[in-house]
Amino acid sequence: EIRKDISSNKFSKLRNTFEEIVFAHMYPRLDINVSKGMNHLLKSPWSVHPKTGRVCVPIDPDNCDQFNPFEVPTIDDLINDINNYSGKEKVPDWQKTRMSPYIELFKNKFLQPLEASIRSHRRKMAMKYDMSF
Repeated sequence: EIRKDISSNKFSKLRNTFEEIVFAHMYPRLDINVSKGMNHLLKSPWSVHPKTGRVCVPIDPDNCDQFNPFEVPTIDDLINDINNYSGKEKVPDWQKTRMSPYIELFKNKFLQPLEASIRSHRRKMAMKYDMSF
């Protein structure tokens, strides 16, 4: 009901104030150092923290409460994993490391659903416009 009243023209100043309050309290706040410093920016998966050497890994949304940021691998851990690998079969380096479960998680929880969604969208568009892919 309040949104309906605020949306009317007679409450235009109130609407602006309402939007400013929502914006001030609901959106993330950035300080100047976060905005301009490259090492303060959000990290993409697989990027490395410049001070700790920890690798930014994806988090399983179904088990995020169990995530411990101090257990993620560091660059040194990964190098040691590769150098100490004693398996006989030839596998990619990432499978020799403790990054393997994070990469599998990324594939299963993000990439595969994304690919399925794209395929579904393409099928719908093909049916809509009588095309085939």
